[in-house]
Amino acid sequence: MENPINTQTNTVVEIAPDGDLILIVGPEEARFHVHSMLLKAVSKPFSVMFGPDWKEGHDMLDRKGPAELLLPEDNAAALKIICSIIHHQNREVPQALAACDILAVAVTADKYDCVQALRFASESWLRPFTDEASNLMLLTAAAYLFRNAQAFKEITRALVLDYDGPYLTLSCEEVESAITWKVFCKFPDDWYKYTTDGQTDRHAGRAERACKAEVGRNSHSRSK
Repeated sequence: MENPINTQTNTVVEIAPDGDLILIVGPEEARFHVHSMLLKAVSKPFSVMFGPDWKEGHDMLDRKGPAELLLPEDNAAALKIICSIIHHQNREVPQALAACDILAVAVTADKYDCVQALRFASESWLRPFTDEASNLMLLTAAAYLFRNAQAFKEITRALVLDYDGPYLTLSCEEVESAITWKVFCKFPDDWYKYTTDGQTDRHAGRAERACKAEVGRNSHSRSK
């Protein structure tokens, strides 16, 4: 993401200038001024966190100015996009993102259970605009986290038809944390309706064999 946040010390990104909460996000401690009410409305984790049974909820009641919430493990750029969407700051929402950034937003949205709030934005991001297999794999994981079955089908179809290398080389920590190979292997049957008989036998068969090999390898490792 190009310059998605201002990382200067104590600089606050005013997503909601009259908000009651400042999120301090990531190791760079990016600061976002937001409305806790809007976060609670779209996210069950935030709703629970700001409730009467959690320290954060009590802190917000006791403070005269905006409360502060530390989120050191989150991706600041991704959370800024999510907060901008939730706060209807459309000018701050990119129309297109790199595949790795789409997955970062999907991971954060899934963590805070606010995928539905990003439905329309994510649909525009998930179009298979790239023919690079590594990016298609990232988009596959993002589509899975966004619960977008149509995008998942289109992206995996492009991946299977256009990529001739071993699928295991496309694996990375970000993808494996979002989607298991067992899930990925459930989709070869869907590709039959889109391809000729020769293409189907070649591509779907190769995908299924590679996925089964990976599942077997992982199962063997866990049994040791």
